[in-house]
Amino acid sequence: MEKIKTILNEMGILSEQQKFRYGCVMLYFGFPDMDKVHNLIDPNDLYEEDGEDYGFETEPHVTLLFGLHKGVPTSTVEKVLDDRTFYTCKGHNASIFENEKYDVLKFDIEGDGLHEINDELKKQPHTSDFPDYHPHMTIAYLKPGKGKKYIKMLKGMKYQLPPKYAVYSKPNGTKNKITIKVD
Repeated sequence: MEKIKTILNEMGILSEQQKFRYGCVMLYFGFPDMDKVHNLIDPNDLYEEDGEDYGFETEPHVTLLFGLHKGVPTSTVEKVLDDRTFYTCKGHNASIFENEKYDVLKFDIEGDGLHEINDELKKQPHTSDFPDYHPHMTIAYLKPGKGKKYIKMLKGMKYQLPPKYAVYSKPNGTKNKITIKVD
């Protein structure tokens, strides 16, 4: 449903009441091997809802913070990100989040400064149900119970992920691409 809302929002179709409750800041990566990882997954295992194919994540990213309240200005997020230099991160340790609707297949992400950036962003008004920050990158949404076999299949795989840019997705649906310093 969130993917549909995103597409409709970008087309200007959603009304103000249908925008998102919270904003988030995401760091996007170059990951040329993502297609190779996706090719290991049986398409019949992908989760679908109401005809919408959640399926494969096609925009490799890590969420730096979800839950920013309306009114946090882009300039504040830009300042937090501009105070940092981003280095190549490591994607490793395939694992899953399970819920009754689907399994989220993901890689854990290690990278200099990710936790510190999360801490800095948390100084802004936000709401979070998760007290601990665990940087991760979604690979695919799978039918319930299908994720465990892929953990075994992807065990030991590690990827170097160069950061490219950040995006601040505001609660009103606007997305602001933010240039970052990369080393």
